This record gives sequence, C-alpha cells and structure tokens, in this order.
Amino acid sequence: MQKIPEKYRQWLLQELPILEDKGILSAESRQPLEDYYSNQVESRVHWAAIVCAVLGALLIGGGIILLFAHNWDDLSRTARAVLSFCPLAIGVALSALAIRRGGTGLCESAGIFHSLAVGACIALIGQTYHLPSNTPGFLLIWALLILPLIFLLPSTGAYLFYITLICSWSGAAQDEYGQALGFWLLLIPAVVHVVRLIRREAHEGLLSLWGLMLMLSIALGIVLERTVPGLWIVAYACFLSLSGLLGLRLFPTESGWRNPLQTVGLAGITVLAYIFTRKGVWYDIGWSNTRHYGNYQEWGIWCDSGLTLGLAIVWALTAVKTLRRNSLPKLILCSFPLFASAGFFFAASSGGALINTLLFNAYMLALGLAYLARGCRSTQLRQVNYGMAVLGLLLITRFFDSDFGFLARGLAFILMGSCFLATNLIVTRKKYPLGGAQS
Repeated sequence: MQKIPEKYRQWLLQELPILEDKGILSAESRQPLEDYYSNQVESRVHWAAIVCAVLGALLIGGGIILLFAHNWDDLSRTARAVLSFCPLAIGVALSALAIRRGGTGLCESAGIFHSLAVGACIALIGQTYHLPSNTPGFLLIWALLILPLIFLLPSTGAYLFYITLICSWSGAAQDEYGQALGFWLLLIPAVVHVVRLIRREAHEGLLSLWGLMLMLSIALGIVLERTVPGLWIVAYACFLSLSGLLGLRLFPTESGWRNPLQTVGLAGITVLAYIFTRKGVWYDIGWSNTRHYGNYQEWGIWCDSGLTLGLAIVWALTAVKTLRRNSLPKLILCSFPLFASAGFFFAASSGGALINTLLFNAYMLALGLAYLARGCRSTQLRQVNYGMAVLGLLLITRFFDSDFGFLARGLAFILMGSCFLATNLIVTRKKYPLGGAQS
C-alpha cells in the first residue's frame, strides 16, 4: 500500500485531538486512528545519494575508457581484447554485489555502469577485430544483454538505457531493413517491468512510466510504415487518447508529473490539435495516395492499418468503460480520436483541408474554454493556466497568420496577458480567501 505523504499525515494527526474536543470522535475511536496513521510514514528515496552514485558510475566508466584509449593503437590485438572485457568484468562484479547487498544507490550505479560497459565492450571488440559495421545489430545486442539487469537488480537507469536502445534500434532498423516490427516484441519486457513496479508501489514506477510513455510517443511514428499517408493521424489520436484515459482510470487522484499517462495524453492531444489547424497536414493523404516506391513495403498498408485498428479497438473499449462516469476531461480525451478520424476520412475522400482546419481551430477553442471554466469553478490554478495557455497559443498564432498591424497585435497581447494575470489573481483569492496561497 502506498504511504501517505508526510505533510498530510502530520495534518491528520493534528486534526484528531480537535475532532475529539468537538465531540466528533470519541477517545476510543481516536486512539486506533492515531496509532494507525503514526505508522504510515512515507518511504523517501534519497535522490541526492542516487544522483551522486549515478554520476560516480558514469565518471568512473568514462575514465576507464579514456585510460584504455591512451596508447590504444600501440597495444597488440590480444591485449586490446583482454582490456575490452575489463569494464564488463567490473560491471558484472558490481551488479553481483548490488544483487547481494541491495540498496537503491548501489543498484542504480551498478546498472548504469554495467550498461555502459556492455556497449563499450561490444564496440571495442568490433573495432579490434574490424567486424563489419551494423548499427541495428549493435543496438539490438546491446539492448538484449542489459535486459536481465532490469529484473535482477532492479535498476531504473538500466531500464531507461534499454528503452532508449530499442527506440534507437527501431529507427536504425527502419532505415536499414525497411521495417522494425520486432520493436513490439522488445517492448514487452519494458511494459512488464513498469506494471510490476506500479503494482508494488505506484510512486516507484513514475520515472520508468515517464520514460516508457515518451519513448512510445517517438517510436510509434518510427515503426509505422507510413505506406498510407496520413494514417498516423488516427493512430496517434487513438494512442494519446488511450494514454490519457488510462491515466484517469489508474491514477484518478493524481495529476501533473505524478500521472504520466494523463499528462502525456493531454499534452500530445494539445500539440496534435494545434498541428491539425494547419492546412498542409490534410493534403495528399488516404489510400488513394498509397506509396509503392523506395523503402516502402507492399505489406505496409496491412501493417499500418492493423496497428491503427488495434489501437482504435483498445481505445474504444477503454472509452466505453471510462465514460460511465461523465466528466469534462474524459469527454475531451474520448472525442479527439473521433475528430481526427473524421478529418482523415474527409480529407482522404474530398480533400477538404479548409473544413478540417476550421474544425480543429474550434476544437482547440473549446478545449481551452472548457478547462478554463472548469479550473475557475474548482479553483484549480493548473487547469486555469492550461486553459489560458491553449487559448493564448491559438489566438497568438492566428494573429501572426493574419494581416493585423503591430499596434493591433501589441494591444491584443497586452489584453490577453492582463486577462491571464487577472484570472490567476481571482482564482487564487477564491481558493485562499484569508490572504494568499498557503504552503
């Protein structure tokens, strides 16, 4: 069970005697509550110690490689091969020590050093014996060799190394071989690791979940064959909406950096909606413009369509379950793939770029106003500022696209800035009527 943050625990313990004095709680009821919450101390990770351990591992690893680089050309091939395995041997010893003794700092430093040592060893052996250059093969072997560290140590640093390597491999494989479908198999261990962390202790898996979501946001566009121009619009819309909906279901009381799924989903939807307000996105898309030249695979049309359909089915099932309880964020997240799909099919059939740009300008306007109104109603400054930011982005860019003069633009910017500050001031005073924000 997740521990209660210290400030909330202390506040609750201070409230118990007051509730007893007012007769809300009896002495018999207060004592078990006080005993229970006195033991709910949040486990804190000493991030400073972890950062120092990680930096130490990086510096030591870099220093060892630089020492090897000195007079490297003067060494024999056998000596080079032996020295190439020395960092790896040290990494294995550190990992074995970390597995035996435990400790977050030791596990993280061992995981990062070991991960770097594996890559350095492969590269040095390849350079020593003049092996043929193969970037996808190098990245794949490196990723597979450090994969056990994620589960044995466990190490968040090694995990971030792994997902970075498989994302890089997908790009290199797509360029070298014309396809990178193996990425989805390589992704399975990463997802299993994150799910296991979240089930055990939600806050421990936040950094790993952030890394996974950011990597998926990049890798999805790489793995898509793009044989059907514009199909990525529907795929990304379903992926980002699904991410946001899962965030609302799995972390209903969290937001911001504590809810990576919802944050990535909402931020991605905002960026995509803004991109969709441009006409250039909606030209020459659809099955009538299928690509059959260069590195595009003939079966890419089925691969892209199948991946997009799979994302759409999972999104639809999640949306149906989520919308049982109506709320504004859920409606916004659920509606975006519908707008994106309608825009794609409309542009593919009739080429109506102007109508689609107007549609998504209206969507962004509704998105900003909805969050602004909701934030003002619930006195949530984060939602107010998000709504104002969306409206500001939309209005400012439309001013630059138009033929208004500098005077009109300047006055408009001053007016929008004044509205932004006034709204924040009003909401702050409404939330903290006794004089300013409380710590």
